[in-house]
Amino acid sequence: MTQPSKLRTYGSRLKHKLSGEQPAHGAPPAKSGDAWRQRRQFPAESTIPMPPEGLRGKVGSAPQFHDVALTTMGRMSMAGLRPDHDVLDIGCGVGRTARYLCGFLEGDARYEGFDVTEVLVEWCQENITPRFPNFHFTHTPLYHLSYDPDHSLPSAAEFTFPYADESFDFVFAHSVFTHLLPEVTANYLNEVFRVLRPGGTSYSTWILFNDEPSAYSNPRRNGMVDDPSGRFAVREPANVGYREEFVREMHASSGLKIIEPIHEGFRRFQDAIVAVK
Repeated sequence: MTQPSKLRTYGSRLKHKLSGEQPAHGAPPAKSGDAWRQRRQFPAESTIPMPPEGLRGKVGSAPQFHDVALTTMGRMSMAGLRPDHDVLDIGCGVGRTARYLCGFLEGDARYEGFDVTEVLVEWCQENITPRFPNFHFTHTPLYHLSYDPDHSLPSAAEFTFPYADESFDFVFAHSVFTHLLPEVTANYLNEVFRVLRPGGTSYSTWILFNDEPSAYSNPRRNGMVDDPSGRFAVREPANVGYREEFVREMHASSGLKIIEPIHEGFRRFQDAIVAVK
């Protein structure tokens, strides 16, 4: 079975696990990892309302909204996410992944999410936190060319995450570095290192490229304009791709050690990097 097929199969089985349904057509039961075996019931997601379509962004349809979250959950589980982890969600949006983490994390585990878009954070505060008090969402207004081009706002390149040193076991950023320029990216990786506990894990997604594209090269690279440095490329509005070597350098500079291999995104998935402190 190819790796894309494995991801789709894992996501499908995980969706059945979370919903309590049985796999269709006599499919064998999922061979879950230890973390998943610890969680016998997953009632949380069904208790959280679906955000309005206007808040779901490019992933507008409900089925796709769920599929992206389940793929992220599957990948993070493979990266070592555990129910007892304290988790930081960078760019939490409207809680697409948080809604599933509600049923995965233990009640005394801590979830923190922050985002630059106030209306998305407010929706999470009103619809998730009252049901799951260990889930907290913070609005962090920052200058961003596409999301909030207000030059009076603080620069993301100088932003300090609003959390203490060594506060989290697992930090993830889904579809965040795909919108950040190098100065901001370097700062965020430094902040990830700072807030992670020793041995903690970072999971992040990227649009990566090299000189010789592979059969699985990310299609989002197409149409991007290379920066003269050759280290990154941009397609408006605010889609950023990075040369793999440059991303490796930034991780090393921050102190984060990449766990090999980097997982190529295939088709519509972004490339995934797992690193440890």
